[in-house]
Amino acid sequence: MALMVEAAPASTKTYRPLRWRRVVVSMLAVLAVALAFEIYRVTFGSNFHTVIPGRVYRCAQPSGEALDRMISELGIRTVINLRGNGDTLPWYLEETLATHRHNVSQEDICFSAGRLPPVTELRRLLEVLEKTEYPILLHCRRGADRTGLAAAVVALLNADGPMQSARWQMHPRFGHVPLGRPGQLDVFLDYYEEWLKAQGKSHSPATFRHWAMHEYCPGSCWCELALLTPLPADLHTHVPIALEVRVRNASLLPWRLNPMSTAGTHLGCHFFDDRDVLIEVVKTGLRDGEVLCGQTIDLTLVLPAVAKPGRYRLQIDMVDEQQCWFYQMGSQPLELEVMVRE
Repeated sequence: MALMVEAAPASTKTYRPLRWRRVVVSMLAVLAVALAFEIYRVTFGSNFHTVIPGRVYRCAQPSGEALDRMISELGIRTVINLRGNGDTLPWYLEETLATHRHNVSQEDICFSAGRLPPVTELRRLLEVLEKTEYPILLHCRRGADRTGLAAAVVALLNADGPMQSARWQMHPRFGHVPLGRPGQLDVFLDYYEEWLKAQGKSHSPATFRHWAMHEYCPGSCWCELALLTPLPADLHTHVPIALEVRVRNASLLPWRLNPMSTAGTHLGCHFFDDRDVLIEVVKTGLRDGEVLCGQTIDLTLVLPAVAKPGRYRLQIDMVDEQQCWFYQMGSQPLELEVMVRE
């Protein structure tokens, strides 16, 4: 008689890896959904975050309804709008109505998402942060670039030691990507660290405040202008005006002149009529060259002849064609008025 051997039951262990894979896949799917939601919230949503608990918060441009809710829930006493004054725009009207409803301060500061902060606006931000009532809410359009820079300033004014907390406020986590023009905002912190190293100092809130109020220079966009020859007493229609201007490079970087009007650094003039309507923009220095830090250069501006007598206004300034006119960074332009007769 043949010996019958009963087969052993299949081990359940062979199914465990399959169950674990399902668990891992499920967890990864949940994490992916959560990450996608957070990326959407940061990129297209409120981008709301806490900078200092109970004192400072940051977000993208809130609607009037969202601002009502944040003011009520967080006890916000000051809203710092980093987009400047936009009194004809719907978002600005909604914001001012909401702050008025709640008797909350609204401070308008004009930062750019693509260039260094103007000296005047940076100093105004420090003044607001020192004198306003807390808690405060910082915002720009996306809550990423300008808001990140303002939040970094808040961090520097509230903590000693390393700069990581300030750098963190300008992290991709909040939607700031330091590439292209937005990367200029990171240069602001680079300049401060370079100044600390040159002075042999370590960061402290008092040291940063001194630098921001008295030492900060916005890269290459700073100059000193002087008219070498006085304006003629008698200016007449149909006759061009030639002005000799001495320019000193008072910035941190050399200027590179360029023969193209869309590249390099040039001297220019905005020419306005008596109704403050721009007639023309004239530029000079359209040649190859370099002006080192501290050096001066003499340039001639030839303004167009005008057909109509009257009072005209001239605004003479340097311009970095890839960045801005220097006055936009707080540098002082030459402002002149001329009377043209028949």
